[in-house]
Parts: sequence; structure tokens; C-alpha cells
Amino acid sequence: MSLLMKIVTVITGVALLLTPLFISHITADAVCEGVVITIADSSKHRFVTEDDIMNALKATGIRVTGQKLNEIPLDKLEKRISAFTELKVGEVYLSEDRKLHVYCNQREPVMRVVASYGGDFFIDREGVIMRRHNLYTPNLHILEIDMVFNAEKMNGASIYDSEKTENLVRAFELVNYIRDHSFWNEMIDQLSMTRDGRVSLVPHVGNHTVRLGRTDDYEEKLHKLLVFYRQAMPVAGWDRYRVVNVEYKGQVVCQRR
Repeated sequence: MSLLMKIVTVITGVALLLTPLFISHITADAVCEGVVITIADSSKHRFVTEDDIMNALKATGIRVTGQKLNEIPLDKLEKRISAFTELKVGEVYLSEDRKLHVYCNQREPVMRVVASYGGDFFIDREGVIMRRHNLYTPNLHILEIDMVFNAEKMNGASIYDSEKTENLVRAFELVNYIRDHSFWNEMIDQLSMTRDGRVSLVPHVGNHTVRLGRTDDYEEKLHKLLVFYRQAMPVAGWDRYRVVNVEYKGQVVCQRR
């Protein structure tokens, strides 16, 4: 989390604590003068927009602007905002400016998943599934996986909560390793996984596919591939092979074009 986001979060937390004090100093007839929506990381991600939040508030049927402050059901409004699974934080509070404030912090996606059955979705840093509900698509590693995705049941769920998403957990851990490794983060664009958990990688450089196999010992396999890239590829040429297989222990098996 950036320093600015931390500051905003702290300020928001203080505001929430002081809300009862603000209200106690406002007359019983004081009315709400408007709505202020803050999406802390809106410059980084656009999973949820201010229009989405405003429309969600309106959909509750609860009058806000012009309504007496002490009659606005904050808990119901916050419950509606928290229903956005794309949000890690969704808070609603009143402040001394006589306005309703909505503070949101979006989830941080680490990978995009395209399922063979059920469309595509994102997984955030905590392993929470986020279904796409608009056209916004961040630049992430893409996993194509042979699985059935039930959007209604799985949206907002953790991949660690079901045996049905065991392959997603393995792919998620592999992608996190790739993201944390400067070379692999730049080198690998896309991954694919079969129903039995076998992974293939699509590198950014060269015209070949890497068969990683099962994700067991993926660190060892990627180290072996790294050595091969550094020692063999400069000599053989990056377009010489169609497939580079590092699935087998102690071996790199290549298929020429």
C-alpha cells in the first residue's frame, strides 16, 4: 500500500471514530447536504467507479441528500457498498461538513483467469475471486485453465476454501513466485493449466512453449530453465525450439521446429 493510501486510510479511520461526536454537535434538524465518494486507488484500478457507488446507493431506495442526518441508516448503506466483491474496504460515515462520505479501497489483483467453462475473472493478493463486471482489464499474468467456473457461487470466495479450486491455488502460488522474480515477471506473459494440473508457460521472448508439468518443485524447474536460457539459448537461438520441457528431474528436453 502506498504512503498516500495509508494516510487516507488513517484519516478515514479517525473520521469513523469521531462520527458520533460530529453528529452530537449537529442540531436535530440538520440535513445531509450531499455525498462524497472517495476511491483511494482509483488512479491505479477501475474495477469500481464513482458512478457504480452512487447507483448502488440509489438502488437502496434510501434518501440521503436532504434527509435528516440522524435518520440516515448508515449500516444499511454500508452493507450495500460492501457487497461489491471488488472492494477490500467499503465504509460509510457522516462528518461535520453535513455530508455522507463513502470511502472505498479496491482489491489488488495479481492474475486474470480465463476458464474453459464460465468466463473469466481475477484473483487478488489474498486469493479472493473477483468476477469482471465491466470492460476494465488491468495488465496481469493470464492463466487459461480447464475448469468450470460458477460465477454466482464463487464470486467473492477464497480459492483456499474449496477443493474444487485446488488447481487455482497451485497456479496462484506459481504466479506469485513469477511476479516476485524480476526475470520471470518480465519473461512470462501467459500460463495454461490442464484439468490434471499440468502447466505450460508462454514466454515473452522466443517462439516456444515451456512445459512445466505439475507445479511440484516449480522453483527447481524454473531454475533449471533459467540456466538453460542463459547457457543454451544464446548459442542455439531463441527460435530454434518449438517446445522446451523441464518437467523431468535433471533434464531439459527440447523439440526442434
